Amino acid sequence: MRQPKQNERGMALILTLIALLIVTSIGLIMAYSTDTETTINGNYRDEQTAYYAAKAGLEEARDRMQPSATNTVSANLPTVLPGATAGELYIINPTGSETVAPWLTSNAYFDDEICKEVNCSGGQVPPASNWYIGPGLTSTTPALSASSTYTVSPVLPYKWMRISLKTNASASGWSGATHNFMYVDGKSADASYYVCWNSTLGHEFAQSTACASPNNPVYSMTAMAITPSGSRRILQYELTRDKLNLTFPSALTLDGSNASLSTVTGPNSNPYHMSGADHAGCGGAATAPAGAAIGVTNAPDIATVVAGIPSNRLDHYTGAGASPDVENISAGIPPTENSVSSLNALLATIKANANQVYNSNQSSLANVGTAASPQIIYINGDYSPSGNVTGYGILVVTGTYSPGGNVGWNGIVLIVGKGSMVGNGGGNNSYNGAILVAKTVDSSGIPLATLGAANFDFSGGGGNGIYYSSGCVAQASSLSDYRVVSSREMMY
Repeated sequence: MRQPKQNERGMALILTLIALLIVTSIGLIMAYSTDTETTINGNYRDEQTAYYAAKAGLEEARDRMQPSATNTVSANLPTVLPGATAGELYIINPTGSETVAPWLTSNAYFDDEICKEVNCSGGQVPPASNWYIGPGLTSTTPALSASSTYTVSPVLPYKWMRISLKTNASASGWSGATHNFMYVDGKSADASYYVCWNSTLGHEFAQSTACASPNNPVYSMTAMAITPSGSRRILQYELTRDKLNLTFPSALTLDGSNASLSTVTGPNSNPYHMSGADHAGCGGAATAPAGAAIGVTNAPDIATVVAGIPSNRLDHYTGAGASPDVENISAGIPPTENSVSSLNALLATIKANANQVYNSNQSSLANVGTAASPQIIYINGDYSPSGNVTGYGILVVTGTYSPGGNVGWNGIVLIVGKGSMVGNGGGNNSYNGAILVAKTVDSSGIPLATLGAANFDFSGGGGNGIYYSSGCVAQASSLSDYRVVSSREMMY
């Protein structure tokens, strides 16, 4: 007997509504998830903007520390410990009409990091008066401004950079309510010591007095960036300059000898000269005492070198001694240039500061420097320039240096490795500064135990002489950049 299904009427509508509710819930969840992902991505992008803005601020300040930089701050770098009067240099970057004054606790961009590095005696700022007024500045203008030379569009939202000397206790952190310090020398009693950089050994050390040559001070540089939406990042560098300490007792130095003697094949052209007398150049006057025209570090090399000079050109090699002026300069060569290990260390330092590094043989370079912008060029291989080439700065060649034609250099040429310079021609160019040739590896590139026999062979010659110039040596020696010893993000 059939029964009516009146109790099932309307089920399709109910099932449809349930399905619609489920689909709507899924859609809302997807919309919420998408919105959340968009917000997360936006926040991440904003944080990254702040991070790279702070990094850009650090790099601007680092570049402006160079004396030759546009809008340099070299004359305003602190010389006293942070927290003392004029112990900090701020570079500010306000946008529009806003005021950036990180030394004021009431300012939106207050530097709340400073007291984590300096003993503020329980306050929020160092207790010394005028601690924030940069050296050479005044209370009216206590800070320098960001340079338009480095401006991008839109302007990056870094607000300030702070430069100070690093102290022995400047690296610090918090563990709960405890302020923990880490000391360069491990001694809390030396908290207020200066931190210096030893270029020869490549490490920091602490001392009670200000850093002096041959060591350089270590600077702490901090940058803070805040985006319009409030993302905030603080980054910090530790920087220093390597002290190259390049000095030369002769215009051409043949550094070291082994089983065979260092040799010279002198040019036969009449205009070619070598002179150890100081010549003006690279913006410097001739003020240094005369040195040797050719310097060797082993007495038997003197006769060998003289024998390689054409007999009718002996009077073209002049300096502190009688012509031909070839002298044993072993007593005057600096420690950084008197052994295989010290020369390798010197080359590593120069390479770390190089503007250009090449790891193969080169016949030409796009940029050999200018008088206004000398370069540090490191060629791990042979270099055979030709044509009209005049370089400026420091040139390192680990292979054979084979200039041909009208090639010259103003500064320092280090031919260290194979230790061989083979020139041809010469034109009317010249080398002003100093050249050092040293053999530190054998024919297979394996380091020698002691310095081998250096080789200088120059046919033709033209007017392409070598003239010692203390001005060009000094300019080249000062080219080392402010290197980043360490970097970190402050997570307070």
